[in-house]
Amino acid sequence: MFDDRAGWVYSQTSAVERALHDFLGLPETVFELAGSFRPHGRPVTPDAAHADGRAGDPPLPDVPPPAPSPAPSQATPAGPAPLGEECDRLARLLESGAAHLAAAKAAAEEQNRLAAVQARELAAFAACRPADELDRPDDEVGAAAAASRAARPSALTEVSEWAVDEVMATLHLPSRTAGVLLSESIGLVERLPATLAALDAGVISWAHVRVMVDWVAGLDDEIRAGVESALMAKAPGRTAAQLRETARRAALRADASAAAKRLARALRDRSVRMYGDRDGMASLTAMMSAPVTRACYRRLEALAEACKSPGDERTKDQRMADCLADLLIGQGSAGQPPVQVTLTVVAPARTLSGGDEPGELDGMAVSALEIREMAYALGLLPRPSAECTPADGTPPDDASAEPAAPAPSTAADDDADSPAPPDGQDGAESTPTVSSQDEQAVADVAALLGLRTKGGTALASLPTIAVIDEISGALLALTDAFEVRRRAACHRRACRSGRRPCTHPPAGRGLGPPPATDRYRPSDPLDRYVRARDRRCRFPGCRARPVRCDLDHVVPYPYGPTSAENLCCLCRHHHRLSHQAPGWRLRRRADGGLEWTLPSGERIVTHPIPFGTDDLPSTSDQPEPPPARDAQPVDPPPF
Repeated sequence: MFDDRAGWVYSQTSAVERALHDFLGLPETVFELAGSFRPHGRPVTPDAAHADGRAGDPPLPDVPPPAPSPAPSQATPAGPAPLGEECDRLARLLESGAAHLAAAKAAAEEQNRLAAVQARELAAFAACRPADELDRPDDEVGAAAAASRAARPSALTEVSEWAVDEVMATLHLPSRTAGVLLSESIGLVERLPATLAALDAGVISWAHVRVMVDWVAGLDDEIRAGVESALMAKAPGRTAAQLRETARRAALRADASAAAKRLARALRDRSVRMYGDRDGMASLTAMMSAPVTRACYRRLEALAEACKSPGDERTKDQRMADCLADLLIGQGSAGQPPVQVTLTVVAPARTLSGGDEPGELDGMAVSALEIREMAYALGLLPRPSAECTPADGTPPDDASAEPAAPAPSTAADDDADSPAPPDGQDGAESTPTVSSQDEQAVADVAALLGLRTKGGTALASLPTIAVIDEISGALLALTDAFEVRRRAACHRRACRSGRRPCTHPPAGRGLGPPPATDRYRPSDPLDRYVRARDRRCRFPGCRARPVRCDLDHVVPYPYGPTSAENLCCLCRHHHRLSHQAPGWRLRRRADGGLEWTLPSGERIVTHPIPFGTDDLPSTSDQPEPPPARDAQPVDPPPF
């Protein structure tokens, strides 16, 4: 086995080998590796046969030994530590690492035991929220829609629809995560006692529990116990992926109809979802049956191959993504018109004029470069000319507002000193000749804000200016360039033309929220303002966009006014919760926050997300005293 050898160079050996070399004191010793070592049971290959000398190959040349150690009389640096000390140090490292890993294992086992405790408590909580006592009957006004009831997991059919929201707000979880956790806990406690015992003992994790709930909890009572017992006997020491394969085979073997049941449930859950990603990208996923998915993928592959041309440097994946986009929003092969979509863009004026402050596209943060490139591509702003003289990169002070523009309208300048257009002109003012690139960018933004018509543009509505409090990020007013000029003017005849600066104080009230209305439905300006201010559903943890929300009266109409102070954005489900869920209470605080009181008595305050950030403002630990009870209606509205 050692006929052919590969020598190890002294400088490339490990610390232990060097220590052993010096300890033995044999300068001519060479540590060698058997090149033809063959583990037990492995067949002999031709290369191995040559290495064993069976093919008559000449032996490999000997590797020269390392240089002899210097004589003791020579001045040399201190050599390596003795072998015993080196081995002791390595042993201590191995033992210390093993101790840390053992502590991590103990912590994981404790987490598993706590997960069992949480599952029991959540199942007991669900038993205290019966749907037949807390939810409205199906035939009553304001009850949950049939589609919503059908989409609920089977474990939650007898649980109140508001139970998930209570878990969501208490544990600070997203709605989908809270629903899955509550459903899995009920299935574990009520249908899988052996799995719960293993989790309580710490020998399996919550990932194993999910596999058991997914594949075993839905089996019939007569066969479920036997399958669970057999799987739990093998589960300790296995990963969740290994358990999933075993559980799938066991479930299909025990119940041949399980596959049909799972397929029916999966087809019911088919969907298309969009997920925001980093670097300005997003994912569009479609959950469909396997045959349909494979057919769609093969079709995209064929289209990507057909569109390949000489000089096309795109990869196959890039061509497939482009083909998918063309199929969905491009010119159809049957002559169908392109799809038109509405996007909401929020961008500071500094960003449009060359700054680095990020903006938003339908509520997702995007970089300043993407905002400007989209404005250039849609023809909203002219692409900067290379002939412009670069400046120092600092935009003028008058481009400081953070505008919110409904779609795909863009940002704005809230400077109130811009002169009004001369009488008789029906368009934007002519752009003066400028030499600085920054000045040109500001002039282009001003021209965009000066538009009076959407004709010939890609705009769904005229640009809107959001006047923002620079410190708090709160929305103060939602307006446009012409309203800013009108409010800033004194309305004197000599100052109307804008030919000279107006030095008089403005006439009338300044900018602010739209006025209240005496009707139940808010006016269009009030509707736009509240949606732009709240930016999300105001329920704790809910991220529903304003376009999917209702405008709810905090103090129900007609006991409360239809005003910006009394309106808030709530998705339809949480709109119903604020009026129907027993034990819940909603009120508005003086600082504009919404205080939600849960059935447990816990109070959670939500605020609108400030512009320019996704950080929520801090709330006081001491809640305000509740309002007078005589301000509440006797009978709740039909929601």
